[in-house]
Amino acid sequence: MGGRDPRRTSGTRRNHTLARVRARRDPCWICGLPIDYSLPARHPLSYECDELVPVSLGGSPYRLDNCAAAHRCCNNWRSNRTVEQVESIKRRIASQGFAYRSPFEFVEAAKHVVKTIRIEGASSQLKRSRRW
Repeated sequence: MGGRDPRRTSGTRRNHTLARVRARRDPCWICGLPIDYSLPARHPLSYECDELVPVSLGGSPYRLDNCAAAHRCCNNWRSNRTVEQVESIKRRIASQGFAYRSPFEFVEAAKHVVKTIRIEGASSQLKRSRRW
């Protein structure tokens, strides 16, 4: 593939989208906690505009209905997971009774859940392979 990043092809259009998402002052769609919009870019708790359908999976970086506010650390953890995957992980965190108080705690809980899912998946795959 190797094409240009669509977020970089129209800086004015992207900046307009970023400003409109920022103006909503929404909490992080990933962890649900408030965002401190005064923090400088690149701070782990700063605002980032996240594409619900990742650009890497064909999502638009300009459509407001595809953009949501996120903490930088949450967005970094999310990578290109789908909304459904993120929601499933959030439900699993809640079902385990884990109450996170910061985005960092959410990310650690989410990493734990992902690791648990991988272990469970490997275990069930091993059980299937041992069947005669």
